[in-house]
Amino acid sequence: MVEFTMLIPIWLPLLIGTQWLGSSMVRGQQTIQMARDLASMYSRGVNFSTVGSTASNATLNQITQQLGALTANGTGRVIFSTITWVGNALCPAHNCTNYHHFVFTQQYTQGNTGLVTSNFGTPTGTTDASLNLTDYVTNANDQSSFNLITPVPAETGSDGYQAGQPIYVVEVYFQSTGLAGYTKGGDYAYAVF
Repeated sequence: MVEFTMLIPIWLPLLIGTQWLGSSMVRGQQTIQMARDLASMYSRGVNFSTVGSTASNATLNQITQQLGALTANGTGRVIFSTITWVGNALCPAHNCTNYHHFVFTQQYTQGNTGLVTSNFGTPTGTTDASLNLTDYVTNANDQSSFNLITPVPAETGSDGYQAGQPIYVVEVYFQSTGLAGYTKGGDYAYAVF
């Protein structure tokens, strides 16, 4: 009994810490997998915006329900972005504002917009009814900080990413609930297709 009492101050924090770390790792893996799955669907044309079908939004809620709520005051946010490189195909005269820049061609979000912002930027250009940016070649506010493809994308028809092709990016963030005494801000992941 005495030995057990002496070990409790060491054993109990280790037990609680192990439980917290384990659940945190599981939430992180779920967030990463969610970003991958949503990016895969988004790149195949599934529209998760409020403009889109209610069936797609129901699917989004089913996918994210384990981590939290995607509501205006919920614990999660998902940002859907389509990005492209403005090259000769989109600006043949080379005199466009966004020539040789990555730009957003579409961006919309689901969930609590007060949680995080996109790590790749937020366009402020004009959108059409389908939430596509209409001025991305000329509006400097549509430029993205996306820099995951280097060097400059090819324009010759060679292998790899070509200028003007879409890049689909999905960013996922969910606040962590944490345990008493152990707090964590949240889990963030992005996937690129």
